[in-house]
Formats: sequence, C-alpha cells, structure tokens
Amino acid sequence: MLENNHFPPPFGKVFSKLAKAYANHFLEQLKDLPLKRYYYPLVIIEQYEGDINQTLLGEELYLDKATVVRMLDYLESENCIRRVPNPKDRRAHLLELTPKAKTMIPEIKKAAEQSNLACIEEALALGITNLEVALERMTQALQSEGDDKYQIHFVPNNEDN
Repeated sequence: MLENNHFPPPFGKVFSKLAKAYANHFLEQLKDLPLKRYYYPLVIIEQYEGDINQTLLGEELYLDKATVVRMLDYLESENCIRRVPNPKDRRAHLLELTPKAKTMIPEIKKAAEQSNLACIEEALALGITNLEVALERMTQALQSEGDDKYQIHFVPNNEDN
C-alpha cells in the first residue's frame, strides 16, 4: 500500500513538466531575438543545407502537416525562411534560410546547449552518467508499432508574445 494514499504521477506527466521547464529555460535565453517562437526548426533547416522540404521538416519535428504549414507561414512572414521551387519536383518546395535567420542560428544552438547542460548537470548530480542514453532507452521501452499516432505541440501561453 502506498504511504499516505499517494499515487505517483505517470511518467508522461513528469516528462511533460520537464519539457515545459526545458522550453521555458530555452526560450528565456532567446527572448531578445526578433522571433517569438519556432527557433529550433531553423537549426534543422540549416543542417539540411537547403535540401529539406516541409514534409521532411515535419518528420524531424514530429509535427503534423497543418502545424508545419502554420510554422513555416510564420517564419516566412518574419523573413527567416524562403520556400523555393524544388528543381527535381515542381510540386514541392525546398526550405531556405534567409540571412536574418542565419545570424540567429549560433544563439539558438547556444541556448539549446545551455539548456541541455543544465539537465545533464542535474542528472550527473543524481548519479546518471549518460542522460541521453537513459532517455533513449526509456523511449525504446515504450515504443510499439504505430507509435506516431499522437503529436505534441508546445505553444506559448500567450500567442501574442
């Protein structure tokens, strides 16, 4: 029997709380950038060096098509990306970073590195020597066929921010 009738929360709730805390830590470091959201997709677009379309970006971010379109519309309106015709497929567009976005990439990467480091330092203090491996093993233990049925989408509490 559990002490004081306390039932531990599901890990999903714990990880959701962690994700929100991580997002807050990450976003706080980027509050002076001209964007209000959707920083990390710029890093992914940069990694593909102009050879990524919105479908592949959605797969990389685990997002549905509608969310990816809204995200890209926002990034395009903020002059951070361009959709350019794919020379290999006239129906598709490739995503290209603008010079404005390229100047933000180092700061976005630094913020992610600092947020990761904060988590890793805490894990090391608890005796967890490889947090990334531990989390990946947890993910694998929970995966089954059809594990892409659900999507998670974090947005700021106030969309006007």
